Amino acid sequence: MKRRTLVHYGVLSSLAFCSTAVLGDRVRSQLPPAQNSPTRKQSYDWLFLYWMPYDNDLSRFGDEILAMMVQGLQSDNILAVVEADLHATARLSRHIITNGKIKTQALETTNSANEANFADYLHWANATFEARKWAIVFLGHGGELDRISPDEHAIQAQNKTQWMNIKTLSDIVTRFNPKIGHRVELLFFQNCNKGTIEVHYTLRHAARYTLSSQKILGAPNYYYQPLFQFLSRHPQLDGAQLAGKIREFERSDMYSSYTVTQNRYFADIQPQISAIVDSILKSDLKKIDLSKLKQYDYWGEQYVDLVEFLTTIAEQANLQQKTDERLARLLNRVLVHLPNPNIDEKDLSGLGLFLPSSQDELEKYRYLPVYSDLKLGRLFEAILF
Repeated sequence: MKRRTLVHYGVLSSLAFCSTAVLGDRVRSQLPPAQNSPTRKQSYDWLFLYWMPYDNDLSRFGDEILAMMVQGLQSDNILAVVEADLHATARLSRHIITNGKIKTQALETTNSANEANFADYLHWANATFEARKWAIVFLGHGGELDRISPDEHAIQAQNKTQWMNIKTLSDIVTRFNPKIGHRVELLFFQNCNKGTIEVHYTLRHAARYTLSSQKILGAPNYYYQPLFQFLSRHPQLDGAQLAGKIREFERSDMYSSYTVTQNRYFADIQPQISAIVDSILKSDLKKIDLSKLKQYDYWGEQYVDLVEFLTTIAEQANLQQKTDERLARLLNRVLVHLPNPNIDEKDLSGLGLFLPSSQDELEKYRYLPVYSDLKLGRLFEAILF
């Protein structure tokens, strides 16, 4: 079985609709600092919450992204809110966009890499609005395996960069989702290199679907205007279909591939991958040669494709047939890989895997649930060290 045929491409429903460009005037009104929310909540079909920690070299894209959102949001049934941290301002700001208008609130907070500030953002949104479906989108750089979205001026006195932690964010969204009736349809990591088994498994309880990029993702991205125009006419889309539309409306020079996981099926991962690991650990480990794996680098760390990793080891351990069968059953339900048709990345399955170069690197991420639940920690210790 070819490795790239293990991944099922048909889970996302294909919607053959056409989208027309509708431009609107950008209206910005400066409001006083955010205060208590009104008693009566405004209701929408979709609510998008963007977290834009652009207090770094991405700051120049902030206004461009906001302008594209205003041009796309020309109806009153879709709402987008962007909490932004830009170089030009010392404090964060909150931008509420709908029906061709944008309203800006000045905030007192200054640190966009503080997860508690993000939790406050969710609390405010829940107190202020109602929506049938929610999408949460993180912008910014990818960083190391468990990091996203840096604030380069988080600690002014030390001029020190601070990052948001994936596990902490997962815990925050997982606790928040029941408060809105489990309506978080899509969690989108609009960051580089977050399409890994470690990240998606960590987020398995936070949303119905998780979207990410296995490798590099460009900026500022260009899907905003056509996506919001389309969604205002077809709000019945679910999170998986929304992810497919993001990929469809994105410019081809902005991504290499997108990955969507159906998170309710991650419960199937533990017995399947654990069985694969157990079989490998019982085999002749001297036959395993990882030099044949195609590695890729991001932020000074090494990664391999998850499917290539497991199938290569299984082949060397004479376990290929059983491994292929288990992976096919698993990935056909959990994973949808959306590659860029203009980029030749035939070896990508959609999910990467961090490859530690030392015991210390492994211990650094041992707290992530994927290492204990799926026995990947034991496997790395056996074949790497």
